[in-house]
Amino acid sequence: MKQKGRKDQRKGTILLFLILFLLLTPVAVWSIMRGVSHFSNHIDSNPSDQNLVKLWNSKDYETILFITEQNLDSNPMEPYSLLFFGLSSYYTALSQISVQEERFYLNKSIVALRKLLILDNIPKVEIVYYTLGKSYLLKGRFYADLALEYLRKAQGLGYENADIYEHVGEAFSILGNFEQSIENYEKALEFYDSDRLYLKIAEDCFNFAMYEKSANYYNILISETVDESLKKKGLFQLGKLYYDIKNLRMAKNTFEQLNELDPTMVEAHFLLGEVYFFMDENSEARREWHKTLRLDPEHRAARLRLYN
Repeated sequence: MKQKGRKDQRKGTILLFLILFLLLTPVAVWSIMRGVSHFSNHIDSNPSDQNLVKLWNSKDYETILFITEQNLDSNPMEPYSLLFFGLSSYYTALSQISVQEERFYLNKSIVALRKLLILDNIPKVEIVYYTLGKSYLLKGRFYADLALEYLRKAQGLGYENADIYEHVGEAFSILGNFEQSIENYEKALEFYDSDRLYLKIAEDCFNFAMYEKSANYYNILISETVDESLKKKGLFQLGKLYYDIKNLRMAKNTFEQLNELDPTMVEAHFLLGEVYFFMDENSEARREWHKTLRLDPEHRAARLRLYN
């Protein structure tokens, strides 16, 4: 009797298990399907890192900022959201017309990327350093030391692209280390030719008393640029270089060339007058100073030359 009772008990347990299984299976299937649906919806509203990469590749910075800001509201230290928010804020800053708006996005970029540096196993840390360096450089000369620090860290991790040497050179230039700025600018020239680079190298060579090299780069700029404003700037600064080192003949030729290109440049006429004065060509000097006053009646130095 006892054995029969145990058999009946086992049968009852098995039957109960089967009933529960049949009842719960549809619930389980429904739950799985609901989970898949929820996951799909989550992907649509909060893209994964892969989706952020797609948005990044299409340069949709506005959407990235919207998505990552929502992600960071719920998880303020989520690494990829901080990364993409910081990078997108930087590139959004570049497109702003207003200096105030540019600073707003630069500050957002810097805060996000520096928060990211607190974490371990940072994604794309070399790009984080590079972008921080560029952000500080854009904020102005008072941040040049921080810009240089982060750019050098990026280089230390092997990060190299077309413009990092130019940015490093600019930071060194602001800090007054012209030897290093020239070295990095010339390294940048190995990646691309640029009128802007020629001008920067020429200016820093002058500041570092490398006058012949400075003149060479000014001449390259003047002969190669198609930007008339840059050509005029190059001619003016080259003329001033020759004037400062007392090469009066070359200063005269350069300022005359500039005045032919643009006869309305006040300082070019005044300095040409100075050149004539030191060459003992007083009538030509007075002629240039009178031209200076016709363009700028309040030009104090020209007045002193003519009427003192």
